[in-house]
Amino acid sequence: METNVVENPMPEFKLYVAEKPSVGKALAGQLAKRTPQIARSGTHIEGKDWAVCWLAGHAYQLAEPDYYIERSFPDAKRGANGRFSWSFDHLPLLPANDEWQILPVRDKAEMIGTVRKLLKRATVVVHAGDIDREGQLLVDEVLEDLGCRVPVKRVLPKAIDEISVQRVLADERDNRDFARMRDAALARGRADWLVGMNYSRCVTLQARDSGSSGHVSIGRVQTPVLGLIAARELEIRNFKPVDYLVLTAQIAVQAGRFRARWRPKAGQAGIDESGRLLDPAVAAMVHQQVAGKVGRIAEYRDEQKNENAPLPFSLDELQRLASRRYGLPLDQTLKIVQGLYDAQLVTYPRTDCAFLPSSQHAEAPEVVRAVREGFRNTELAAKLAQVDTTRKSRAFDDKRVTAHHGIVPTPKVANLDSLGREERLLYDDICRRYLAQFMPPHTYRKVTVRVDIAGHDFTASGRTTLKPGWKELCGKTDQAAEETGPSGEKDDEANLPAMRQDEPARCDGLDREQRKTEPPARFTDDTLLEAMVNIHKYVTTPQVKAHFVAMLEKSKTGSEDEAQGCGIGTPATRHTFGPKLIEVGLVELVAGKKKAKFFAPTAAGLALNEALPKSLMIPDSTAVWDMAFAKIEAGEITLEQFMAFMARQINATLAEIRKLRIALPNLGQPRSPSAKTGGGKRKTAAKGGKSGGGASGGEPCEKCGKGTMQLRNSTRGSFYGCSNFPVCKHTAAA
Repeated sequence: METNVVENPMPEFKLYVAEKPSVGKALAGQLAKRTPQIARSGTHIEGKDWAVCWLAGHAYQLAEPDYYIERSFPDAKRGANGRFSWSFDHLPLLPANDEWQILPVRDKAEMIGTVRKLLKRATVVVHAGDIDREGQLLVDEVLEDLGCRVPVKRVLPKAIDEISVQRVLADERDNRDFARMRDAALARGRADWLVGMNYSRCVTLQARDSGSSGHVSIGRVQTPVLGLIAARELEIRNFKPVDYLVLTAQIAVQAGRFRARWRPKAGQAGIDESGRLLDPAVAAMVHQQVAGKVGRIAEYRDEQKNENAPLPFSLDELQRLASRRYGLPLDQTLKIVQGLYDAQLVTYPRTDCAFLPSSQHAEAPEVVRAVREGFRNTELAAKLAQVDTTRKSRAFDDKRVTAHHGIVPTPKVANLDSLGREERLLYDDICRRYLAQFMPPHTYRKVTVRVDIAGHDFTASGRTTLKPGWKELCGKTDQAAEETGPSGEKDDEANLPAMRQDEPARCDGLDREQRKTEPPARFTDDTLLEAMVNIHKYVTTPQVKAHFVAMLEKSKTGSEDEAQGCGIGTPATRHTFGPKLIEVGLVELVAGKKKAKFFAPTAAGLALNEALPKSLMIPDSTAVWDMAFAKIEAGEITLEQFMAFMARQINATLAEIRKLRIALPNLGQPRSPSAKTGGGKRKTAAKGGKSGGGASGGEPCEKCGKGTMQLRNSTRGSFYGCSNFPVCKHTAAA
């Protein structure tokens, strides 16, 4: 009798591949409650039937142009540094869809090796990358390159608190459902490579034909940022001041006196498009008609209002506050808060979201206890009496959390004595914003008045604090409501006398103050970052402006697809563009009042702004690409169709550049911002001074296409490294 032999199926072994070590360790912590942990290393944690590993960023990079030049131009000659010399003959660089090559990042060999080893045992892989496009691609490209042949599931980690992780593990999806998100990320990476590699080479070679030296770096975000700085400089240089008048009446009512500003009515003569009074004759007429006359209180509103606490910090907002309040450069703020994250004192910093998962509300008592303990015997601890963790502010909203939530303190108690001055300042700010979520609203009395005298309107408003609420902890913030007039002047008085509707009001005098319009200010770290986030303010194309506005609004409401962010650049990269433009000699820092530092274009930067096609200097391509990426994710177009569009764009723009005369004065002497301040005086290598970024090789990085190769020194000798470090870790022999 024949016996059927049934083989025992292979026991399930799940491999979770995370993007960040913190996420991987949080997943492992919950998995270990099911079956205990049995092994651990610097790259993974393992249980009996599971393992978790992490990648800590992209493990692969796009191959450099030399890879494609070698295959397309077998007779091309290499220079002394072993790389092919730049030549118009090699342009355009347009790899076919099946020719794109990725290579392992040098310092990720151990992590890739860990995935390879664990993949041999896995029966199921769980993709646990960030829930944005890059997070999808980051893990997918590793699995694809290593030839993963087992089913791949997808989980969507948004936070690493216990409840959030439990929910994530219970919600496995099919990773194939996210293939189009991966394609959108591939499209973004390849398109940025095409722009950086093709245009940087073409512009550099064209400039050399006009007698310029050095290398020119072109990028989808970097070059429009130069465009912003150059346009602002030209606006300042072409500015012509305008004299205008501000009229303020002294108003007397039964209970006292107050000042009220004249507001012109529609169609009033002598007024410019900004509502400013230009004609002194009109001022004289108003004075004649109202001085000493009795009118009435035409409108009177006395309201009690509540102002909710500001949300926790996103990286952009924290960087802007640190720039204004402490004068910290953007990159230094990121470095400090990254250090606080590494010390497990705050949550992940590179976020463009200010909201928090609802599940984290359960952690609030533990976090508040940790902050109380860390700040014991300090001014902050004395102000925590009103903190009530049963309150749930608008910050706790799952629908508004994107790939990463707002920056908040963790339940770890800080040793403040071990923190540097700037670390403590930022940690203090982060804690206060978090604690404010559990404090009462700021309550104030708002009085608004309109006085009608002889047919002329005068307005005033007053604001009086009734209960400080969260402001007792945070003080005055950027979110404090202030009424301003057409010239930006503050219209509030601390108090207004009591009055009533239709009460008589007498004008006891009219002050006529002569003012001059002022040119716009150059960009600082703070305002340049604000401009990149709110780029719609600087866009004229209606469709593009509408797209950027929509992206910004979605980022505020926090729909899941807004993990992609808004504006130009990302929270992780926006701080790099100003210093990068300085390094390549297109922008410099100039001193202002009170030690302020402002970005101004160099002669070469202005010349480049003037010479290049407008399409490269404006941010429109980011919007066009974003719309295309959304269509890729929706299945309306394919990756191949987008790359065909890019090929047409590259060819057309290269042809346009070849017709230009690009003369860039003094280019070839790149400068670097002070390594200490990011905004101090610089010494160029030509003057024998030291530079925080090292002497420059000048050539754009062939790995990322964004940085430039800078000469650096180590104990092993000199080498060239990308100025975009640590985002890009490309090096080359000196």
